[in-house]
Amino acid sequence: MMNPILIKDFSEIDFVNIDASRDLFKLPDGRTFRFSNHMCDNCWTGGTVLETLVVPIEYYCVLCQNDLMPVSFENDFLPPTGDKLEFLLPSKWTKEEQEKWYNEFKERRLAQEKLKDNILRNGNE
Repeated sequence: MMNPILIKDFSEIDFVNIDASRDLFKLPDGRTFRFSNHMCDNCWTGGTVLETLVVPIEYYCVLCQNDLMPVSFENDFLPPTGDKLEFLLPSKWTKEEQEKWYNEFKERRLAQEKLKDNILRNGNE
């Protein structure tokens, strides 16, 4: 395992000179992070999430600068319903903010499904 790059905070990461697939970053409190294969569902950007190497895994998005946590919702709108959908959302959000985000997500996904159905039914006209 590589020696971690010591940083005071995430803003010190030199994105030009790092190898996101290998480099580790160590904060003064001893926590060590690496780039994750998870996406931040707040800013919808891949490649911006860091995760700790130890369980329980902690997540941080360097783009929206939020600590993230996994949040699950019951899929109540797309077949097969009843399964769980999990997202990484800012840990500072209240339950109400999470629910608002999920309702907006559902609206976007249903619009995508409608577009897909229209294309399948009518072609790309």
